[in-house]
Amino acid sequence: MREYEVTVIFQTKLDDEARAALVGRVSDWLTQGETDADKPVQNVWGQRRLAYPIKKNSEGYYILFDAKLNPESLSDIERNMQYTDDILRYMFVRKEQ
Repeated sequence: MREYEVTVIFQTKLDDEARAALVGRVSDWLTQGETDADKPVQNVWGQRRLAYPIKKNSEGYYILFDAKLNPESLSDIERNMQYTDDILRYMFVRKEQ
């Protein structure tokens, strides 16, 4: 297990309830269904202006997750995020030891 920072940008058109459900889904992907895994820590940055339009959106809702992930599972998590329309962008960064 390695420590990662996962930044996810959601669409701003989501209401609070839908956004909370989507954040819960992303959090479940990051825990990989393991019961003994640490829950990812969420750092909500909120709504911010994007540097350039993404899918005709000029603003996004940012959340940073601090999670311990298995490197082999990153491709599955990325695939889930890629096929979710309400996620504009995501980025995985491995923390230094």
